[in-house]
Amino acid sequence: MISPLDLMKRVGVSGRLVPFFKCVCVYFVALGAGGGSSPSAGAVAAKCAPVLSLLLAVALHLAALPYHKGGYARRVAAGLALSALGDALLVWPQHFVAGMAAFGAAHVAYLAAFGFRRRAAATAAALYLATAAFLRLLSPPGPLRALVPGYALLLATMAWRGAARGRKAAAGALLFLVSDAILGYSLFGGPVPYKQVLVMSTYYLGQLGIALSALEAGAEASA
Repeated sequence: MISPLDLMKRVGVSGRLVPFFKCVCVYFVALGAGGGSSPSAGAVAAKCAPVLSLLLAVALHLAALPYHKGGYARRVAAGLALSALGDALLVWPQHFVAGMAAFGAAHVAYLAAFGFRRRAAATAAALYLATAAFLRLLSPPGPLRALVPGYALLLATMAWRGAARGRKAAAGALLFLVSDAILGYSLFGGPVPYKQVLVMSTYYLGQLGIALSALEAGAEASA
């Protein structure tokens, strides 16, 4: 997992994560003031800003790398950009399917980054079995009965490959999985107390872990 000491070290070395932490604070302050309750341009800005801050940090690291050493960071950057698009779309309930599609594309980008070199068969089995059991708790409406299991399978695969990569990618991918599981249950299973706080805190931490894995890979490549 990502330790507080490691986070502070990252902030202290480059300062590139400071905007992320500030944007997360602004989002939760806006949420507490009711800013997360109604669709608006301001809600989109508050929700997307943390992920866009991570995208900027990865892009700045990527700019300092030789092109042939930046493949992992480029794919993570694509995943962050697609996630921000998904965040914006999901502010409006009528764009739910489009938001799912954007996040599905983000998972594909993360999968391309994590790769398939390490098998981690036990982790795969555990995640797929847990996903199958979890889906039995959900009752999505007709148009989503096929889309939700398909998305869940893609998400579980992304979490498996992130876990197989290890370290910050593992923490980030698994937290992303937890975030979407809480969201999915709240939408299609039953009420979840403090849903928005739980979903968004695990989501932002998940994206942070994945972004840090790109910054770490960049640091290793440029060393």
